[in-house]
This record gives sequence, structure tokens and C-alpha cells, in this order.
Amino acid sequence: MKAAKWAVAAVICAAVALGLWTNAAATAAVIGAVLVLGFLYVYFIFFGRPSHAAGIDEVADAKWHTVDLGKATVSADGSAYAMFFRRGTSSNLVIHFSGGGACWDGRTAALPIRPLGLVRGYTRDLRMFYFNSLTRLFPAGLVGMAGRRNTANAFRDWNFVFVPYSTGDLHVGDTVTTYRHNGTAIEVRHNGRTNVTAVLEWVYANFPEADKVLVSGESAGAWASAFYAPQIADRYTDSKVYCLSDGVGLVSERWRDIVDTTWQADSAKTLGFDIGTDLYEDALLHRCDAVTRTIKYLHANTLYDDTLTRFGAALNHTSTETAAFIDDWAAQTKASIARLDRSGLHYNFFLTDWGHNPRKHTTEHTLTTNKLYNTCTADDVLYSTWLKRNVVDDEDLSLGQGLLS
Repeated sequence: MKAAKWAVAAVICAAVALGLWTNAAATAAVIGAVLVLGFLYVYFIFFGRPSHAAGIDEVADAKWHTVDLGKATVSADGSAYAMFFRRGTSSNLVIHFSGGGACWDGRTAALPIRPLGLVRGYTRDLRMFYFNSLTRLFPAGLVGMAGRRNTANAFRDWNFVFVPYSTGDLHVGDTVTTYRHNGTAIEVRHNGRTNVTAVLEWVYANFPEADKVLVSGESAGAWASAFYAPQIADRYTDSKVYCLSDGVGLVSERWRDIVDTTWQADSAKTLGFDIGTDLYEDALLHRCDAVTRTIKYLHANTLYDDTLTRFGAALNHTSTETAAFIDDWAAQTKASIARLDRSGLHYNFFLTDWGHNPRKHTTEHTLTTNKLYNTCTADDVLYSTWLKRNVVDDEDLSLGQGLLS
């Protein structure tokens, strides 16, 4: 197959070279037209918004659909917010919280994620911090667990609700904040809680029952999956509930002030846990709502996460001149996983140094809805296999134990 692709590429290159030799102007015009048309197709069609639907009963296909949730739901810059869903053929349900950074002060608020910035490559100091509007990457860019084309994907027939993220507040904020940076005022609508509440109301109305419910999230959404899984479990009392947090974990003394003062989340009342220094661990272990729930917690991290390490440095004002900030984050992550593993929770983890880049001293960030889902391994077991065995097969499996020592 690779040989055939290379052969086709060689033929195309030869044809272009011949065209440029015989009629350079015409060939250049054709190439330019193809590039323009290709860009228009990718931007407006491939990454276009899926068709709208008000509810699951309107949908008979297995394609993505957009749901508008009303004027109370907005993105950080005040633009419209929406959610996406895909109808499955099973009685199981995925509620997946998207990632997309965070902002908590003037500098971070002034540096939203822009498409051009995504191609600039890795730098030790972050240059962009959060999505402030719905990106066209939602949901067309989703593969891995969210993909339907791969028949080996154990979740391809599940109903799938995708919760976009564009509020800079780990999906929990409830305020409008005006930050200032270099004399400029930046208004950010930290509207995460209202957006998620609207999504979940739609989910409960359209999926009143499910055999299994997987509450999953990546990056910022990994925290949200842990925050909201207890509430979702309270609604699906007859279902088996699983919580997957992929790419999670930052230790900081600033969390209480950011979450409850800057974002106005009112965590104890609305999320049911007390904030310490590790939000993910706090959400699982420091509950204050005195409710016993049956939730299987699944936790995935790469050991030198190239995104969380840099967010940690920015959050804690840590120097990035050497790689010490990466090793410090890795040590904190291993310690947290070890504590959770000993806690008595129904908890399994996937920890890996797969794909370590020795020059940058980094590993990949998240694994669930990208191509790494079927390539990344821990203890020679694929991430996709680990997830299937824990959720579909109801096996208890943790991987990467050797990295904790």
C-alpha cells in the first residue's frame, strides 16, 4: 500500500514538473486553483457545522448534528455556543467534554488560541491559552474513540454527545470578567456552568435511559468529566457509569482563588468537593456532598505531557529555562496517581512514556479522540484496548505501574 502511494505521488510530481516545463503559466494557474478549491473544501465543507437537529427523534442517520441551546449559552467572546451529538445503534452513551485551555488573568485572557498559532510549533512558554469561540475543529476533527470508520473501535456504535469548550474555565465558570493587559480591557464570559447545564438537560431529555454511560474528557475536559460525573451518575442510577479523564493534573496553591473567585464556580455547592492543590484529585477524594455513588474512574496521562507541563509553569510562575519544570510535573503526577490507586476508589490508570521526545523531553498530551488512540501503548497494550477492557469488558486493568517507582 505504501509503495502504491509513493508511486502515485511520483507520477503526480512528474506530471507537474512536465507541465511547468512545457507551459509554466498555465500549470501554475491550475495548481493555484486546486489549492484554493482544496482550502475552500476543507474550511467550509469538511470543517463545516453539521446539520441542525432539535432532538434525537429527528435523526435517523449516524452523522454528527448540531444542537442550539438558546441565548443563555455563549462562548467567552460572546459568540454563539452549541453542542453536537451522533446517534448510535446501541443503548450506551458517551458524554465527552472537550478540552481547549483556560485563562485566569490579563495575560492569559489576552492570548486566545488562533488557527495560525497552532502551526507555529512547540515553544517552552505558551503563546496561546484558550478557545474563546467555537472552533471548526469541533467535531469534524474527532477520530479515535469518537470515530465511526474504524470497525475495531469498541465505541463506534455508542450514542455520542460532544460538549464543546470555549469559555476558559474548565467548564465550570459563572461570571463575566473584565481582565486588563497592557492597558487593554478583555471581557471574558466564563459561562461554562450554564453551557454544561443546558447540554445535560438536553441529554437527560433525549437519553432518559442507558445501559452504560461513559463520562469522558480530554485536557480541560478531563477535569470537567470528574466534576460532572457524580451529577450524571445521580441521574442514571440504573446505569453503569464510568468516568474517563485523559490528560489531567496540575498542582497549584492558586486553584481555590481561580476556580471560586475568578471563575465564580462555587465549587463546594455546585460541584460537591473542597478545593485543595490538585483539582482532579480533590474532585475524586475530597467530596463534601456525602453521597455514595458507584462510578468507575479511569485516568490517563503521558509522563512528560507537553501541554500540562507548560500550563503548570504558567500557572505557578515557574521557570522554563531548564527541563526541571517538566520533571517536577511528572513527579507530582506519579505521586497523585499512586495516592488515587491506594485510595479505595474504583480507579484504574494508564500511564505511559510512549513517544518520548528526548530533545524536548516531552510526550504527547491527550489520546482519546485523535490518532494516538490506536497507536499509544503502556506495558505493550494499546490505549484503545485498555479503555475497551475497562469499560466494555468490565475488567479492572491499570497500566504503567512500573513508572510510578
